[in-house]
Amino acid sequence: MLSEFPVLVLVAIVIAFLLRSFVVQVFYIPSSSMVPTLMIDDRMVVEKLSYLVREPSRGDVVVFSGVQRATPPEGLTPLQRALRSTGQFVGVVPLDASDLVKRVVAFPGEEVQLIEGVLHVDGVAFIETYRRGDDRSNYGPVVVPPGTLFFLGDNRSNSSDSRGALGFVARERVIGRAFAVIWPSSNAGRLTGGGPTVAAAATVALQSSASRG
Repeated sequence: MLSEFPVLVLVAIVIAFLLRSFVVQVFYIPSSSMVPTLMIDDRMVVEKLSYLVREPSRGDVVVFSGVQRATPPEGLTPLQRALRSTGQFVGVVPLDASDLVKRVVAFPGEEVQLIEGVLHVDGVAFIETYRRGDDRSNYGPVVVPPGTLFFLGDNRSNSSDSRGALGFVARERVIGRAFAVIWPSSNAGRLTGGGPTVAAAATVALQSSASRG
């Protein structure tokens, strides 16, 4: 039985690696850019299968790869690298890549604009019930280029997103869809629905009036 233990460990590591690469992965949240949807130090599960058969939907919370990569530790043995990969899979070891999590709000060919903090896509105003704070900034209009997506953080006044240095994000950089928080237990639960909804003109007027007040 003891002679089989190393084999069982190796099999478990291989399974964890395959799951992390192609099915699901746990990420931790290091910043407040997605508050209140995701809090600092939350562990969330990201699934990687649905976007193989469909495109992201407006309002999805999406993880995508950053353009800069952190340098992994040098001198690791193959076993240590495998254990590190397993630790990254369960969200207890930092990832080598500077991956980001934001909410997708616009797609190729769409015109995006923020007017006193209210999101407009192709001239249509949206209500974002998940948005935090009273950000009243203006942005755009800009048209999302082919093959890219436009992302915003829920904590709009404290988020580095497509309005700034992040810019438009290539579709190929999308890793998967965040669908649940698993830790801490006080924040655990599925990330369901909650996308932007079309606002009536009267609602937009009330929003703008409230932000000015």
